Amino acid sequence: MSASDPASATAVDWRPDPAAIARQLQPLLSELEGVRLNALARRNRARFAAGIIAGVGIFLAMAAGGRSGFFGFIMFAVVSLALAALIHRWIHGGAVAAYRDRFKSTAFRHAARVVAPGVDYSPTAMVPQRSFERGGLFKSRIDRYLGEDCFHGKAGATDILLSELHVQREDTSTDSKGNTQTTWVTVFRGIYLIADFHKHFNGRLTIEPDVAEANFGWLGRKLQGVSRDLIRLENPEFERAFKVRASDPVEARYLLTPDMQERFLDLRNRWSPGIRAALMDSSLHLAIPMRENWFEPSIKVPAHEVQPLAVFLQQLVVLLHIPEQLDLNTRIWTKS
Repeated sequence: MSASDPASATAVDWRPDPAAIARQLQPLLSELEGVRLNALARRNRARFAAGIIAGVGIFLAMAAGGRSGFFGFIMFAVVSLALAALIHRWIHGGAVAAYRDRFKSTAFRHAARVVAPGVDYSPTAMVPQRSFERGGLFKSRIDRYLGEDCFHGKAGATDILLSELHVQREDTSTDSKGNTQTTWVTVFRGIYLIADFHKHFNGRLTIEPDVAEANFGWLGRKLQGVSRDLIRLENPEFERAFKVRASDPVEARYLLTPDMQERFLDLRNRWSPGIRAALMDSSLHLAIPMRENWFEPSIKVPAHEVQPLAVFLQQLVVLLHIPEQLDLNTRIWTKS
């Protein structure tokens, strides 16, 4: 494959060498190590300042308790501890966040370009909310939409856009005494990926976890039968794992071939039983629930060590391999 071949600019290195990339970035990593050490020094100063504030606050609380009783002691103690925690978070948290942001925007971004030249990494960007809502995989109201670590471009023959997302809604309840309580409920937290599908189609198809059949077996399957857009497929394992809804049953079977059903099952086994997908506008929307926060360098690990880059590259390659797992890079069909 020549350097001028368009495919060479988008090919992914499935077995990157983190040590080699670290050697390329040695001057930058040495500079980042200085930033890390400064952040640790600020952490120590933050702890010292918080300890002083807490100590003085407890002393004043004891003095106040002697004059105004137990209530005065509690009030001074709570205020002083809250102020100490706030000072610690402001001094320490800001330094750690600045280090992580700089590491991600420089070292991680360079490493991503080496492994996947056709993909750009934007640490503070995310899949747009309108794209998430258009996917239609979650029917809940959205009151808070957060995200980071966005990758976009071409991986192999497939255009992709993915990021971490944390989507929430605000629920308010009132008890019998009229007291109101507000809680934030997670609608989705994990990786959201949009990829160009390898077949042209006009309708819409969704693949969701089959909770009814998993929990109620035969009865759940019968209850689902009242839905007009529910599609039954031949693979019994796929049927137990997922429920498929489609605007066009014929097109659904054209898209979800037996091979594609097996690939979705494999994806589910590798990631999570909660994965769900939509096929629409000749694109794939894929939601992978995750609790872990990926692509984060640890302040505890020296910047010039290979480990931060190795973890980042491992996570990146696993995500970029999803189009390969679903055979999206095979382009033997003509898309109109």
